[in-house]
Amino acid sequence: MKKIPSPEIIWRADGSPESKQFSDIYFSVEDGLAETRHVFHAANKLPEAWRGVSQFTIAETGFGTGLNFLATLALWQETRQPGQSLNYVSVEGFPLSRADLGRALAGWPELAPVAAQLLARYPAPHRGTHQIAFPHQVTLTLIEDDVLAALKHLDAEIDTWFLDGFSPSTNPDMWSPALFKQIARLSHTGTHFATFTAAGAVRRGLAAEGFDVQKVPGFGRKREMLAGHFIGPKKETADAPWYQRPKSHRPSDIAVIGAGVAGVSAAAALSRLGLRATLYEEAGVGAGASGNPAALFMPRMAVDESAEGRFHLAAYLHMERWLTSLDETSRSALFRPCGVLQIATNRAEGKRFEKIAARELLPPGHLQLIRAEDIMSFAGFDTGLPALFFPKSGVLTPSALLDFLKDDVDLHLASVAELICEDQKWSLMDKGGRQIGQADTVILANGPGLGGFAQTDWLPQEPVRGQISFLPKGQVQSQCPAIVAGHYLICHPDGSGLTGATYELGDIASEPLAPTATGHAQNLEALATALPSLAAALQKLDASTLAGRVALRAQVPDRVPFAGPAPDAAAYRQAYDRLRHGDRFAAYPPAPYLPGLYLFGGLGARGFATSLLLAEHIAAQIAGAPLPLPQDLGEAVHPARFIIRSLRKNLK
Repeated sequence: MKKIPSPEIIWRADGSPESKQFSDIYFSVEDGLAETRHVFHAANKLPEAWRGVSQFTIAETGFGTGLNFLATLALWQETRQPGQSLNYVSVEGFPLSRADLGRALAGWPELAPVAAQLLARYPAPHRGTHQIAFPHQVTLTLIEDDVLAALKHLDAEIDTWFLDGFSPSTNPDMWSPALFKQIARLSHTGTHFATFTAAGAVRRGLAAEGFDVQKVPGFGRKREMLAGHFIGPKKETADAPWYQRPKSHRPSDIAVIGAGVAGVSAAAALSRLGLRATLYEEAGVGAGASGNPAALFMPRMAVDESAEGRFHLAAYLHMERWLTSLDETSRSALFRPCGVLQIATNRAEGKRFEKIAARELLPPGHLQLIRAEDIMSFAGFDTGLPALFFPKSGVLTPSALLDFLKDDVDLHLASVAELICEDQKWSLMDKGGRQIGQADTVILANGPGLGGFAQTDWLPQEPVRGQISFLPKGQVQSQCPAIVAGHYLICHPDGSGLTGATYELGDIASEPLAPTATGHAQNLEALATALPSLAAALQKLDASTLAGRVALRAQVPDRVPFAGPAPDAAAYRQAYDRLRHGDRFAAYPPAPYLPGLYLFGGLGARGFATSLLLAEHIAAQIAGAPLPLPQDLGEAVHPARFIIRSLRKNLK
């Protein structure tokens, strides 16, 4: 992955920052905050523009020091009405470090409260999309990438633009005709914009894409600036209509089927966007695979830059930012940052680990290569092979995490066996055919049972039976960090431990979910093979006396979870049948979705690392908010991908 470049800050005598690369200042030396309020707030008619609107979306070209965002955040907190949500999308190709950001913002003491919120959540500079939640239903989607690439892959509908790159004369890429096309694509009739510049090329470029552009009084010594609104016509583009999101209607009644980490995360994400959901789960919260007493949190690493690999990295970083944003009491109750050491199990995997470390796929401080000769001094045992150490990873307490996310979400203790849709309304039926609820929108997040409905029986999802084994106190030498080598070993502070998990493909109802001595023996043998230094102690354990837990998790063939609108499978195959013949450019219709139905599953063994980001992705689709995943990653997790792939392979 290409590293994100540094802005190379020069600190001027007055304490303000200047970009060495672009030989330009970040804000007016006269009064940067007053400039923001004049250029972007007043010219865009804020806060009047968001008054009475349930959801408002601002997009900015050039996050810079975050001054525009913080001024807007402060204005929002002063003027918002209950239930309103603000989405703020900002692109930055040369992100400042947290230290430089703090230094730049120190000059605005009136913004200190919101600046502290930003600095506590600000990500280490890293190419990609970073979604960050703030109080008062504010979401910052910070895209650290080249501006044109970022906007090309953005799925959003913008209400107001802050066009704030460096001067067109020093940074022409921020003001190109290609960029204006993307700005128009993401706008709707009435979308406002404002910018500090009055350059003729900018005025003509925006006008050519459908904006009514006016010269208005500028700030300070600048006599003029540009402002206006989009009048169209809208140029619709749909390169892959089968993956386009459905129109949002901000439903009033949302049902989430399943109360594991997927369902609870989805309900929490909806709540953050001002939408209420009810969880339906007969056995209660965390009854399935999400109910283990401990779970590893770590990234899934890939050598290549495939969409699947980048998705897993994005999901890990999202979860790590969320954990970091919690107060110390909340975080310590649900997460133990002991680190995770992933040991190579053979020489080929060791070579792969070395390639991963060399690629620098994660920000500094997230990954360390431990060479084979250093394993003993690092971990206290020797394997003869290298390892990857993830210092910011660790052990989650699932019950505490689910309780924290669930908060005040309503839980209905019932099993939903059938879904019936009439007049855009879903009826939730139990096994006896009785209606137990109704909803405008339904999210199916019930793990292995997700494919058990008439609307989802086409999903290529299969259940995997996994057994974990509890190791008694003092029986195995305590290991910190947690260890992964095929199987994993989690050692608790009290001297007990947990290892697993077995992997057995099976039927949901084939046999009771009870641990067996055979499963415990398999876990002990796998752990002894991976960690020979523990073999003697493990051999002393009697598998028949161990306690444990069995649960079913769900996986799909490509091992990538899915989160998105539910396709009408039969209608999809009919609408896109020409894909069987390789015809990508036929006059295809919009995606035929089942109205108000969403699918969230296939999490496999990575549910705790991926659920929070996927939940935000699915909640944003329902609410009509900007998506936290760029287009290619959104397609990688789209439920319809299985149908589209089968058509392209000409399969029935």
